[in-house]
Amino acid sequence: KATIDGIKDRLPAIQTALPEGVTLQPFYDQSDLVDQAVATVSKALLEAFVLIVVVLVLFLLNLRAALLVLISVPISIGLALMAMANWGISANLMSLGGLAIAIGMMVDGSVVMMEHIFSHLTRPDADHREQIKEEIAGGSPTPFDAAHDSHGMALRIQEAAKEVGRPVFFAVMIIIIVFTPLFTLEGVEGKLFQPMAISIVLAMLASLVVALVVVPALATYLFKRGVKERESPIMRPLAALYRWSLGAALKQRWLVVGTALALFGGALALVPLLGTEFVPELEEGTMNIRVTLAPSSSLQTSLDVAQKLERQLMTFPEVLYVSSRIGRAEIGGDPEPVSNVEIFVGLKPVHEWVSAPDRKALQVLMEKKMSLHPGLLFSFSQPIATRVDELLSGVKAQLAIKLFGADLDMLAKKGSEIEAMVKTVQGTRGVAMEQIEGEAQLVIRPDRDVLARYGIPVAQVMDLVSDAIGGVSAGQVINGNERYDIYVRLAKPYRDNVEAIRSLILQAPNGAWVKLGDVAHVAIESGPPQIRRDDVQRRVVIQANVEGRDMGGLVAELQQRIDNDIDLPPGYTVVFGGQFENQQRAQARLMIVVPLSLGLIFLLLYFAFNSVGQAALIMINVPLALIGGIVALYISGQYLSVPGSIGFIALFGVAVLNGVVMVNAINQRLTGGNDAHTAIFEGALSRLRPVLMTASIAALGLIPMLLASGVGSEVQRPLATVVVGGLASSTLLTLFVLPVLYGVFSRGKMEQ
Repeated sequence: KATIDGIKDRLPAIQTALPEGVTLQPFYDQSDLVDQAVATVSKALLEAFVLIVVVLVLFLLNLRAALLVLISVPISIGLALMAMANWGISANLMSLGGLAIAIGMMVDGSVVMMEHIFSHLTRPDADHREQIKEEIAGGSPTPFDAAHDSHGMALRIQEAAKEVGRPVFFAVMIIIIVFTPLFTLEGVEGKLFQPMAISIVLAMLASLVVALVVVPALATYLFKRGVKERESPIMRPLAALYRWSLGAALKQRWLVVGTALALFGGALALVPLLGTEFVPELEEGTMNIRVTLAPSSSLQTSLDVAQKLERQLMTFPEVLYVSSRIGRAEIGGDPEPVSNVEIFVGLKPVHEWVSAPDRKALQVLMEKKMSLHPGLLFSFSQPIATRVDELLSGVKAQLAIKLFGADLDMLAKKGSEIEAMVKTVQGTRGVAMEQIEGEAQLVIRPDRDVLARYGIPVAQVMDLVSDAIGGVSAGQVINGNERYDIYVRLAKPYRDNVEAIRSLILQAPNGAWVKLGDVAHVAIESGPPQIRRDDVQRRVVIQANVEGRDMGGLVAELQQRIDNDIDLPPGYTVVFGGQFENQQRAQARLMIVVPLSLGLIFLLLYFAFNSVGQAALIMINVPLALIGGIVALYISGQYLSVPGSIGFIALFGVAVLNGVVMVNAINQRLTGGNDAHTAIFEGALSRLRPVLMTASIAALGLIPMLLASGVGSEVQRPLATVVVGGLASSTLLTLFVLPVLYGVFSRGKMEQ
């Protein structure tokens, strides 16, 4: 964005130096896309903040307590943005998206801390109630109000903070650790998602400081006069329902465990039905149409065709502008033959469209209208997507099927067979094999025997052709600051046809004059426009875009069809590239790193509770969270992508946090002298509010992103879907499965 703004600032100065009548007019401006994407995420952040305010007020019914928790959001985001600015990380779709994901988790530590302080100030332990009533409050029926506790309010807040300080620290550190796999991603996926990981980690570190230091400190000021608890209208029925259902669950332990296992098994059965892809396609608001003509097409033909296509595209009411670019081999960054035409199509906002409901339907209509011109191949994409695809595999399409081999003719033959087969597979669009034959070329083959008779070296023949047709540098013309190279070559009538070139004269060493046609074969032949190689091997690429189907399932079917239907000679192999290659690399890396991070979380839990059993008990939340995430993806019809995988990573952190809070509460009651059943029952009941608050805040913080429809929302939606769905299942099951299994996993703790 800064680069584009800088260019725009310089345009007026450049304009003044141009001749009269020449104007500079941008035809594609990415800054609009950047502004819209940032606006989408910023709107989601603001809406999430409002939802969090509503949830906190409803659960706590205390504005001071809600304000204390909410302070963590602006402080955490502010500190994260300061650190990002210091390290040169821009506020883009992914980095701001990270903050939108983290906004619900930022308040988790503060919620647990505030809720515990709130509980201490409204419901101190009953063992000392009578003693305090008589000795401190002089027989008052309300011995814990501020009037009778002028000296102990800060101390009580300090004690409350100490009790949950350790679990809050470990819980937030677990959320931070759970995002470390994102730092190991490579290639395009690393560039995409590492800014997100950085912003999340910075925000969570800031929120940890706020929860452990700022919230208790400010609580001593805001609660000087004590706090009176008001029972939330939401919590009253929920607490009553939970008390009854928890009692029933503790009596039917194996039914609860069996139900959880059955749900987990059912969710795993849905995984093969999900489908996979790299990243959902970002709607850029601009279309990029690649038109391929016959290799022998001239520049004038391409210009004429481009103008006709532009006129046809402008008939669509959705189109704002159309701009064509003809291929030119001399452009270093984007070399193309003149037979390739790239058309940029600016589009109105989708809600103003009348011809089609979405871009894919509009592409079908456009292709139908442009297909009136025979012999043209069309490939539809978007400008940024095209460039990214080209960087991935050298092909301007989502999927590149690379056929490697030694012989060009065999590559062309087998490539055509694969192309025809791919076109029959459902879900492919814009299938085309790159052109490796059909370009008219002037070929001059020296006759070495005849040249030897005359004593003429082959190099002399090549120099004659090069100098006569290509030209020889003969200095420069200098005009002020301008320099123009001078090239000398034969006049056009003497080099514009085969007969004229055959008539070029060579002088033999013995003084004889010989025509080029007497010592070489000169003819126009059909040949390859270019020969491409990967890893020093010749290859041909069949490109395709994916539509209405997941990438992973499509590639699996194509691989099977190629193995069964295409008879490849020895030495010829097929490799799938493009976005599929990135998807495979990212998934392979996450399959290694995510288990390692879960192992590190287990280690942290062991250090927090000094119990292998309790660490394992809390880790049960991970499969419980998977249930809702998988089901949510399946119901919404979304594919398992890299953003979806990151959603599962975020989900694990929040789910484990709830487990930490629950187990810590039960442990405290055991340590306080309660028997095991009472400790489990009362501990679980006491944590109902913080567990529901942290889960609902984390889920509601992502609801705006889940429902957003602006630019960039497509990339974030799978992540939000997974987290919201997973939190629903993990919270519900955590409240029952953990208390039910506590006795099984905590025998050592109970004996202590």
